[in-house]
Amino acid sequence: MMQMDRAVFDLGMSVHAVSLYILICALADEGRDSTLEAVRGQWTASEDALWTAAKELERHKVLRIEMESESSGRFWVQPSHEWI
Repeated sequence: MMQMDRAVFDLGMSVHAVSLYILICALADEGRDSTLEAVRGQWTASEDALWTAAKELERHKVLRIEMESESSGRFWVQPSHEWI
């Protein structure tokens, strides 16, 4: 089980970025992997908004993105002490 770190709200990121972080944490809490497919299944905004949010989280070192192909990948939440 993964605990959502409230420090994410202190990074000054967009609503979509914070929402994506919360969604990925919720998947982990349900025991599900944070695959691109699982995230897309829950994401309610556009595909562009998903990738903009993911890249923002990656820039802040909140997420590590591993893409296997254009349609397959996984998001890894990094420890909050690494966030910038």
